Amino acid sequence: MDHPDISLAYLRTITDHTGIIQHGFHSIPNRRLGYTTDDNSRALIVAVQNYEMTGKREDLDLAITYISYLHYAQNPDYKFKNVMNFEHEFLDAEGTQDCYGQTMWACGFAASSGLPENVRIVPRKMFQDGIVWVGDLDSPRAKSYSMLGMCGYLQGNEDKAGVKDKLDVLADSLVAAIRAYSEAAWHWYEAYLTYGNAILPLAMLSAAQITGKKEHMEAAVSTMNFLTETVIIDGRLEVIGNDGWYTRGSKRAWFDQQAVDAGYIVYLYARAYEALGDKSYLELARIAYSWFFGNNRSGVQVYDPITHGCYDAITPWGLNLNQGAESIVCFLLAQFAISKFNDQRG
Repeated sequence: MDHPDISLAYLRTITDHTGIIQHGFHSIPNRRLGYTTDDNSRALIVAVQNYEMTGKREDLDLAITYISYLHYAQNPDYKFKNVMNFEHEFLDAEGTQDCYGQTMWACGFAASSGLPENVRIVPRKMFQDGIVWVGDLDSPRAKSYSMLGMCGYLQGNEDKAGVKDKLDVLADSLVAAIRAYSEAAWHWYEAYLTYGNAILPLAMLSAAQITGKKEHMEAAVSTMNFLTETVIIDGRLEVIGNDGWYTRGSKRAWFDQQAVDAGYIVYLYARAYEALGDKSYLELARIAYSWFFGNNRSGVQVYDPITHGCYDAITPWGLNLNQGAESIVCFLLAQFAISKFNDQRG
């Protein structure tokens, strides 16, 4: 399969001087719906990777825009507000746990990145301040996002705040969740599969490489295999539909299949191949990536080669033609992850 070149054209279209705009009305930024912190967090991860690849000032400026948004969103107590309208007024006093986790992911990643030190110091400070709340998390996804941030932070920063110990505690809590919810035909962290499922085994895989604990790696691999058995069917990716999701013992929903889930699954498999060296994960990454290019339940192309954007979802009647922030950012996360291995076959 031919891979399109990495292009941030649509990401730039949907980003203004404040940050990335949450939704698109078709391929037009929908300013009426404003911004979110979680979208700007994931956009930062993409922008950092692009800057590391190009070294261009315009790419540095993009990363700085997203960092500035996150800095503005952080409260005096070091938590984060999430939803901002186009008039630059936050509509919540405090965001969700997922918002916190995604922001910690982005800040931890950026803190150890190739950004200039005088830029990198800001996400590092936000991460160091925000880590005080990680012990209060009960959402498995929020824990997982935070764990990814902690793993990123530890790649390039001295551990003065006991980050590795906190990471170990969170990973242990996810292992306990697997034991609590798993049955003979269900091996997962919860009694349901909803959105962003791949983030959980991805976080366990990343944590295991730092903690060195056998039970963390076994949890990562076993839950990744369960997810694979559930979503890779007849050589294509079948994302869990958001119109009902999939609860243990019930029928799964087949639609709407969202781009965010496909992007995260590609990211998971690419990292699994990188960490474990098993080429079957690279093949799974390619299968999942092909979802964007027509190898999906409806046979439609989700990537838009004209705008270099990504449609939001596959519905029972075809494409959701809106191109929002989450979709393009998660497509780009997948594209950066798999592009490292484009020349490898077999």
